[in-house]
Amino acid sequence: MNNIYISYIVPCYNVANYLPRCIESLERQHIEGHDVEFILVNDGSKDETLSLIKQFANRDKRVVVIDQENQGVSQARNNALALARGQYVFFLDGDDYMTDDASQVMFDASNDLCPDVVLLNNYKVYEGHPDSPEMWVDYAKYIEAGTYKKNDFLAKTKRIPVSSKLYRLKFLRENEIVFDKHLMVGEVHTFFIHCLTLADKIGVCHTPVMYYLKRKSESATSSMNVERDLKILDTLHTICGYVKENDSSLSNYRAFREPVFHLVTAFFFIKYTTRTNYTEQIGYLIDNIKKDKYYQNFLRYFTGSGFNLGMDSLLAFAIRFLPARVAYNIARIYCNSVARGG
Repeated sequence: MNNIYISYIVPCYNVANYLPRCIESLERQHIEGHDVEFILVNDGSKDETLSLIKQFANRDKRVVVIDQENQGVSQARNNALALARGQYVFFLDGDDYMTDDASQVMFDASNDLCPDVVLLNNYKVYEGHPDSPEMWVDYAKYIEAGTYKKNDFLAKTKRIPVSSKLYRLKFLRENEIVFDKHLMVGEVHTFFIHCLTLADKIGVCHTPVMYYLKRKSESATSSMNVERDLKILDTLHTICGYVKENDSSLSNYRAFREPVFHLVTAFFFIKYTTRTNYTEQIGYLIDNIKKDKYYQNFLRYFTGSGFNLGMDSLLAFAIRFLPARVAYNIARIYCNSVARGG
């Protein structure tokens, strides 16, 4: 008889420098009276990732290994999802790692009322500073822990956090929910929104279960790619498509609008403001994305009558009404001031 409660799905691509810590955290997972499993997918790694995964499997019978040619992170997750046997699934990246009591915390948060999705809290830790974790800053602490009907949850919360989630496997399979392998960015949040449009019950747990590693990244200018960055519109259109098809009422809630607006705006706009001066490429991105009809709906929402003077509305106002260079430089001054603690 299958007694697996949580299937951990871990896509791995060239993470040999980080994977040992992730594996150590998985080895410590335990639920009283239930089992867990770990499905690790080597997605065509060129380093020692596969060797580390096999070593883990040799010493822990709970490990399932998938070794495949590189297919991308979304397909890697989907291939593992097809094999999962747990009542719930948790998606973990190979450079992140779990708290020691994560599995028991997730069991306690989901076992009684069996929500379709459980929102979980995380720590954030910066590469090179493993002993200085921070609490996930956008977590929805203004809503009490518990299980809610979806509309009650949306009415009570002010913003859906982008931290990790636990998903009920039967719910995913009944609704044929998988990761969109065509998306280049935001596929995790898009997966969650797809679930949210179809879910009946949402769980909320305030206890951190995971350490999200913020890795050292390249400069904005060296990583700028206009063609790639414009793909954020594919993500936005996919999200809006799920909402239109499954639950159009979702678009009435600020809790939905705010994180989607942040996702799009941060990707093509905010990520550059603390790292580089305005360029023609950035202007091209701003001008093209602000023309998109779906993004315009978000801009109108945050600049409409009765809007507050929060950062969302100020950013939306600048992007909607000001020339790209002016909007960018205003945001750059603000973001650098915040970064300096001003």
